[in-house]
Amino acid sequence: MVSNEKVCKERFFILERRKITIARLRSGVNYKGPLDHILDSFYYLYQRFQLDHPEYNYGYYNFGYNKANRRDSKDMPGSDIIVIPSENEFHYHIIDKNGKSVYIDPKNLEKSSTAIKDHILPHIEGKHIVILRSDRGDTVELYKEKVFKNIDCKISVLDEIDIDGGVHALKYHFIRDEKLETVKRKYLFSYWGTEKRKDVDNVDSGDERHKILKEIQEGMGKFPTRFIGKFSLAKRNMKPTKGMRGLLPILNQSKYTLCFNWKDNKATTSRYHEALACGIIPMVYKDYDSTGILVKSNWQRVQSAEELYDKIMERDYEKTFNEIHETYKETLLTKDQIYDIFEKKFLEIIND
Repeated sequence: MVSNEKVCKERFFILERRKITIARLRSGVNYKGPLDHILDSFYYLYQRFQLDHPEYNYGYYNFGYNKANRRDSKDMPGSDIIVIPSENEFHYHIIDKNGKSVYIDPKNLEKSSTAIKDHILPHIEGKHIVILRSDRGDTVELYKEKVFKNIDCKISVLDEIDIDGGVHALKYHFIRDEKLETVKRKYLFSYWGTEKRKDVDNVDSGDERHKILKEIQEGMGKFPTRFIGKFSLAKRNMKPTKGMRGLLPILNQSKYTLCFNWKDNKATTSRYHEALACGIIPMVYKDYDSTGILVKSNWQRVQSAEELYDKIMERDYEKTFNEIHETYKETLLTKDQIYDIFEKKFLEIIND
């Protein structure tokens, strides 16, 4: 009869041989702490997972924790599982009729695509790919048909909304940890992010935010507003940033924003959590969060730019914010609770 101690040792030995490599396909990341990248929440959770699970070996490609690991594929060949943090990968596959990228600088596109071909693709066959996803456009089909085309590999997704309330509730905590000073809120409305006008292969996505943002900007022309990002119709006040840190001084002076989602009306987004952390009232467009995970008041829902303006004018900002904020905090998970859910789901995926 085999002893429990021997079984445990054998199991540990088997797990110890498994290697998990995190790989950034496009821009490299040196994670030093929260608020410097779109995917801060996932990086924070994955770092904790590594500390809690020394039974796995860990590798890095184009990513590091307080270390700039470049596009060196040394960890790729021996990996069993490859973790790919993914945001806006679909942007790299939107090409116009002239063969030019709609959103990505041609030099950056060529550089990252060449690196994927040389350093990633030769090591994907037969591997388990886990996508840490923070954009509904980065689908399994996109990776199978575009990124890893004609390569036999297993692809799993851990989505931002697979965590109760959304993984980016962590950003609420990260921003609140900054202890922002109370300042005068001189901007009636602010929006930060990118539009979703086009989908893969340059087809119309059906998303309406590019039109709505332009209407908001025109309708609120007499009030101070800020538009941060890249837009085809609205005029921006500031280029997009990699993380939240550079936005905080502006957002801390803003009163309202509008949250959109696409491809899934049940989904929530990072902006809702970021807004409340900065003292901003997050209004939502149409059926955003249709099941009411975060949005508890129908007053926050608007069908048009005109309705948004009317609702903003009818309520006292401070009183309304406090009501929405207190309701939000009633269901807000702690950092530890969010990590526990992530750990459980990540283990289920990599051991499937």
